[in-house]
Amino acid sequence: MKIKLIVSAMSLGAVLLASGCQQWNATSPFNGYTQTAPATPAQMKVDAKILGSLVVLNQNEMAAATLAQRKASNPSVKNYAAWMYKAHNQNLQETQSLSQRIGIAPEKGATALTLQRQGRQEMATLNRFNGKAFDRVYINAMVKDHAAALHMIDHKLKTEATNPQLRRQLEATRAHVAEHLQQARAVQREIAHG
Repeated sequence: MKIKLIVSAMSLGAVLLASGCQQWNATSPFNGYTQTAPATPAQMKVDAKILGSLVVLNQNEMAAATLAQRKASNPSVKNYAAWMYKAHNQNLQETQSLSQRIGIAPEKGATALTLQRQGRQEMATLNRFNGKAFDRVYINAMVKDHAAALHMIDHKLKTEATNPQLRRQLEATRAHVAEHLQQARAVQREIAHG
């Protein structure tokens, strides 16, 4: 009788233990967490092209800033260019670090190739100017470029990105680009009135 009672208690304990040891499911509504489905190769390709666009965007701004630090005559323009180089270098490093963390290498899609072509054209234009004319052309380009970058981030990159970490990077990048645009406009006004 004692043995039957012990065996029954052990059986009941085993059943209760087994019911509590079900396999953990990331999408179970009871665990408080949800897990997104793994990205498809097509989604990863889109994210790779977005990363590529961010890389080219930062490289373009760094190249223009390097030239401006050398050719600008206005101290505000030189300071702006130094800030642009530092900020875009940091964003480039963050983008490359993100790429490694999420395991998606940047690729040059159509947007990145267009940005690259535009960057070369802008450098060719900037190289034709010196002094005050350079200051004006450079800062006007910064206003135009940062406004275009905001539009591209808002209407293309953010809407197409599938990786949550990439979306966060785009949000951070957008905030920086908006700040760059605001400061470029301030320098533009200063030059116009100076």
